[in-house]
Amino acid sequence: MNTERLTVDVNMPRRALQSIPQGALRLVCREGSVWLTLDHDQQDVILGEGDHFITRPQDRVIVYALHTAVLRIEALPGAAPAAPPRWRWLPRRLRGGAASPALA
Repeated sequence: MNTERLTVDVNMPRRALQSIPQGALRLVCREGSVWLTLDHDQQDVILGEGDHFITRPQDRVIVYALHTAVLRIEALPGAAPAAPPRWRWLPRRLRGGAASPALA
């Protein structure tokens, strides 16, 4: 059984912004401090050294470095990929293409 996880460390200078792609992830602040903002969520999160935050597959996160920081991004094992946004069918439908199965 393979127990390895995909992990990436992101070095962020003070006041740097980083967009984190959607997915079920564990974000760990290894050094410094970061401010997390999630799309469509009014509550922001601040992580200090050693703190972590778990995202849902549909969450898109913007990270701001309050101080020089190292942010570790870990993919959670067994997590399903994010579903594509529902709006993707709209342009095709407006162009006269086939209707979405959900609307047929």
